[in-house]
Amino acid sequence: MFEENYKKAMDAITPSEQIRSEISEKIKMKEHKHSAKNPAVVWRVAFAAVACAAIVLCALFIPHNTITLKKSDSVKTLSVVNSYNKIYKILSKSNNKYLRSGNEEFDGALDERYIDSASKPTTGAGSTANTGSSSKNTQESAVDIKNDYSDTTEQVDGVSESDIVKTDGKYIYSITDADLRIFKADGEKSALLSQTKISDDQDYQFGEMFIKNDRLIILKSNYENRYKQSVSFTIYDVSDASAPQKIAECSQDGVYNSARMVDDYVYLISNCYINLDLINKDEPATFVPGVVCNDTLKTVPADRIYCFSEENCENMYTVVGAYNYKDGALSDTASLLGGSESIYCSKDNIILTNSYFISAEDVKTDKYSQTKTTVSRLEINNGKINYKASGDIDGELENQFFIDEYNGYFRFVTTVYEVTESVTNFANTTSGIATYSSDTFAKLSVLDGSLKTVGTISDLARGEEVYSVRFMGDIAYFVTFRQTDPLFSADLTDPQNPKILGELKITGFSEYMYPYGDGLLLGFGQEADAKTGITSSLKLSMFNISDPSDVFESDKTVVEGYNYSPALWNHKAMLVSPTKNLIGFASGDNYGHTKYLIYRHTDNAFERAATLEFKDNSNIENVRALFINDAIYIVTPNTLSVYDINAFLQINKIEF
Repeated sequence: MFEENYKKAMDAITPSEQIRSEISEKIKMKEHKHSAKNPAVVWRVAFAAVACAAIVLCALFIPHNTITLKKSDSVKTLSVVNSYNKIYKILSKSNNKYLRSGNEEFDGALDERYIDSASKPTTGAGSTANTGSSSKNTQESAVDIKNDYSDTTEQVDGVSESDIVKTDGKYIYSITDADLRIFKADGEKSALLSQTKISDDQDYQFGEMFIKNDRLIILKSNYENRYKQSVSFTIYDVSDASAPQKIAECSQDGVYNSARMVDDYVYLISNCYINLDLINKDEPATFVPGVVCNDTLKTVPADRIYCFSEENCENMYTVVGAYNYKDGALSDTASLLGGSESIYCSKDNIILTNSYFISAEDVKTDKYSQTKTTVSRLEINNGKINYKASGDIDGELENQFFIDEYNGYFRFVTTVYEVTESVTNFANTTSGIATYSSDTFAKLSVLDGSLKTVGTISDLARGEEVYSVRFMGDIAYFVTFRQTDPLFSADLTDPQNPKILGELKITGFSEYMYPYGDGLLLGFGQEADAKTGITSSLKLSMFNISDPSDVFESDKTVVEGYNYSPALWNHKAMLVSPTKNLIGFASGDNYGHTKYLIYRHTDNAFERAATLEFKDNSNIENVRALFINDAIYIVTPNTLSVYDINAFLQINKIEF
């Protein structure tokens, strides 16, 4: 009898051939979408692929009384640890060595990409962030126009982001492997002024840079093994571009996560793993992150370390260090027990995020588990770092653009993944078959300065994921995708009562969106089949947002023959200038050739202005373009090519 009941139950939950085929295709789509993304999100590909299907995928034979579902606290409270001895006790008794560490797969590469008195947490229910003035997202254009040259694409005005190529309008700085090259940027008279070997150490991977006045800050990562990693930066005096001089070097433990420059300070963020098998009570350096500045080692002070739970902590720290850009002097540091993923930074705050997966019990909905994200706010001011608050939101964040600060409130758009359980009873037994289905939806959350949720819009776009977000003052635009691309517009004027204004459905999706002058929003992504959702070529969309309640796609162009660009996952790889009417990105054609495509948008229509080919077939991920006055400069690992900005005729080429 039992065997018969068991067989019937199994037959009832077996997916059909059509369903299995659909799941297979969706898994392929999901893997393709995440393969080029931040490695921090790789852990969830398998679950997310299941979520695409929203059908029964597995069956477990379990006695009813063994189903144990635990609720997770929604309120986070961090406390100052205060002593190394207490930290040791917390880590040594932890039974969670590998508790949801979102950055486990980081390899230390920078591709995408302390010490004074403690300040205890200060939170207040219902308070708004003490930001002085609101941070402002870059809305005029996707590049910062200063003296008629383009800077790295930045999310927030006044907050610099690092990249592999930089310019100050007079010189171009490029780093490839361990070679720093400085070029004089003078159109057809451009020239290579210097080439400097930064290090002979093969363990270092060199990545991105900041430039300010006569200081060049170069970030690099060192990876020996999972528990011995560091991220560092070297400061060069480039007042004489033909002979840069090294003046300081600093590092901090952990694998690189992100970095920002605000005013005179570089804020460096890393994730530091601790090997719990090797910690020694008498040696804090074995279980506390360290910072090295000009050969002086310091461990993060105990009263600058914060912990969520003494019973359930990760064997990983988030380390945030503030350094003066002129000489590398360490101004302050803070550390949280727990890793971080997407990072948002304004002129006043750093938001750290860390997603996790919970089990919950809900009798009415039989909800089994769901994704959540912990967000923490660090206030920054002139190189000082003060922990302020932490809180939870439902769902996960894809990248920094899913986060925003405005008028003292913090806004988030997430994809919520959830699994639902149902049990099929066996007759005359205490056992049954537990089956699980999964689903996704989009959610918008508004939090105050204490990171208490004050307003939400939930249950949007069932079965879809959020692909891109752009906050513009009181309006938020976000794209979800499954087979078509709904573009939502939301009114956030009243933080406690956000509301959807409109929804536009088109084919394909946008991975990033960029303001493009008055009333226009540029989308860059991929076209997709309306029935299957299978992606094909790259796609540019121009949305008319002059009336946020009636957004429409005024024009689009599908870039036939080109289906990949690093700008699909890295906003720094895109050149967007409404002022110059330039839209540029690197891509590879179907024959494996690396090209740089330039578009203009005139009279409500896209036009291909140039297709620039590189015969050296450079690594497409490391191609950048910028403009200075009337010339466009395209930098690859092997060449600097200069083009007239009007006719796009090559006027100079430097090989190295």
